[in-house]
Amino acid sequence: MKAFLFDFDGTIADSNYVWKKVDEDFFKARNMSVPKDYVENISTMSFESGAIYTKEKYNLKESIEEIMKEWSVYALYEYENNVKLKPFAKKYIESLKKRGYKVGLVTASNPEFYTPVLKREGIFEFFDSFVDGTSGFRNKEYPDMYKGIADELNVDYFSCTVYEDVLKGIISAKSVGMNTVAVYDSSNKDNWVNIKECANSYIKSFDELL
Repeated sequence: MKAFLFDFDGTIADSNYVWKKVDEDFFKARNMSVPKDYVENISTMSFESGAIYTKEKYNLKESIEEIMKEWSVYALYEYENNVKLKPFAKKYIESLKKRGYKVGLVTASNPEFYTPVLKREGIFEFFDSFVDGTSGFRNKEYPDMYKGIADELNVDYFSCTVYEDVLKGIISAKSVGMNTVAVYDSSNKDNWVNIKECANSYIKSFDELL
């Protein structure tokens, strides 16, 4: 391995509670419960793509910009003040940098969400490259984001290990020959068996890798 690529939400950041509340409040305001397959469907999408999907799927009168603004109010406050890294994530990523490996962040999230957390937790500078929801790639149902960050880091795809908590992301990364490590999160517990079977390996916590 030459490069280690990390997803953000649910993988190194304990942040999926933020979007759970955002989804619940958003649909409750429209006298709906969160649709059963909603989280799985938008989990690989960028912020804007998720808003477009939501508007079109549920025929909402609000504009894409209005939907994103509504989502952002609570989420931004949480990321700027309360979201923390998962236990041992910082120590593990730091250990990779000390051993000379390249480290990248590949996330469908936007910089305004992940940057405050990485800087507050003191690991922003550990990352050599960032590919996110504003980078212009298709969502993680396709391997574009993973290929893009490997190209930026100038490493072969088969020399990359990807840490992901979402099944679709794992499938995409594997499709281009990348080694995949599934990371457990409370948000993926109902699909954990399938995720474990698909990934090359899996962990419940980063202390298993130290």
